[in-house]
Amino acid sequence: MRLWLWLGILLTSCGGADVQPAAPLSYGASVRWVCLPGAAFDACKTELTATSIKKGGERTLVPHHPAANPRVDCFYVYPTVDLELVPGNHDEFFDTRKERSTTLAQVGRFNEACAVWAPLYRQVTIGTYLRSKERLERGLAIAFADVAAAFREYLARTDGHRKIVLVGHSQGAEMVVRLIKTFFDNDPAMRDRLLLAMPIGGDVETAPGKATGGTFDNVPVCTKANETGCVVAYRSYAAGEPVEIQDRWAPSPGHVSACVNPASIDGGTGRFSRAYFPLGELRRFMRGVEGIDTPYIEIPDLYAGRCVTQPSGFSYLEVSVAPLAGDERQGPVDLHRRIVGKMGLHLLDMQLTQGDLIDMIARRTPRE
Repeated sequence: MRLWLWLGILLTSCGGADVQPAAPLSYGASVRWVCLPGAAFDACKTELTATSIKKGGERTLVPHHPAANPRVDCFYVYPTVDLELVPGNHDEFFDTRKERSTTLAQVGRFNEACAVWAPLYRQVTIGTYLRSKERLERGLAIAFADVAAAFREYLARTDGHRKIVLVGHSQGAEMVVRLIKTFFDNDPAMRDRLLLAMPIGGDVETAPGKATGGTFDNVPVCTKANETGCVVAYRSYAAGEPVEIQDRWAPSPGHVSACVNPASIDGGTGRFSRAYFPLGELRRFMRGVEGIDTPYIEIPDLYAGRCVTQPSGFSYLEVSVAPLAGDERQGPVDLHRRIVGKMGLHLLDMQLTQGDLIDMIARRTPRE
């Protein structure tokens, strides 16, 4: 995966001309989807074998096994994948390699636990984020019109009793927040279908000491093990690094930002079960991966995290390398190396905790 793609994920951007079509895209054709269960071409069917680097340094191959008949659906919205500085919405999909690569890195393995639906959509450019709030909102409204249309197509095609997991990162998290507000927060029947919502690396707020009362009125953030119908949200930063937040990430007065640790839902420090990193062109920024020829690596039981709240009310997932006794691994990624400004480990939000996010879905899946 190219470095500029990952920078795009960090910067919440996309490319295209400043055009505002009147209607959302149509999602009846499979070409409008990155991942579409049952389609002849489904990017999430790609081979995802990883090399697992164990505690003693030994390496083993870990095949990827999609569920044969998943009982849950994951509706995923990918983050920004284009660094175009011209403000507007991305509306060209002749080459979707960036969308496919990002989707595979973030949720390709989720099909171990759920059927993944991932639409293409006209997200905003990095240039749009540098303009006024009004201009940004116009662009995000276009993006969400597409995502909402894709979600309605999903609802029309599927059994109305299947449980739903919403997943998105960065700009995709913003889209998931809007999906929750539009389809779930004020609809008890849809809330009953919501297994989990994961707007990772986005902005979710609650009233202090409460699970709701901020971004959502009725859909709570997760606070208990095995709870369903709730939200998993966090931004991640390396332990020991200064946390400098942009104004637009700061919680509004009287609120706190949500932080749910996927490895320890009810609080405290939790050890991440399996982190997954793509190699590709990122290999040159990694250590200890010489001779590995799989496209992904798995790092089990090395990283740990806990939620920390600043006096301002900004909460985040503090991540550290936490080897057990006898474990000399440092990890393939230097968590203290900043790639883009003040965004901490935003690039790795979903990579570090990926195994735990998948396990959360699997544990909550209804049994026959």
